[in-house]
Amino acid sequence: MTPADPGLYDGVVTHVRHAPHRHRLRYRMFMLLLDIDRLDETVAGLKRLSRNRFNWFSFHDRDHLPKDAGKDADLRGFIDGHMRAAGLSPDGGPVQLLCMPRMLGYVFNPLSVWFCWRRTGELAAVL
Repeated sequence: MTPADPGLYDGVVTHVRHAPHRHRLRYRMFMLLLDIDRLDETVAGLKRLSRNRFNWFSFHDRDHLPKDAGKDADLRGFIDGHMRAAGLSPDGGPVQLLCMPRMLGYVFNPLSVWFCWRRTGELAAVL
């Protein structure tokens, strides 16, 4: 297994509830897969996706950091700290974040998944 290419991934969400009343939903959605060390490179040249500023779609670092994180907090330090707290040693391998972008400034991020890879290409952790 190796890291997937950063980009826009689309899919389908389904949900079925059988009790107390039968309910079912199905809708299409998309998420961004971003390499946190290449964020600026990824959004460079894209007219409708920006980092840390308003646009049709935008990625804001602070949406994925603790509310009390200081101005100098960064995504790499945040995730490396979580890995160390779990007894894992980050080695500087790629870290990818699967998440929803802001849309016209509004945040709705029901799920964020961090894929932490070793430099050797093996998956070290999923948060």
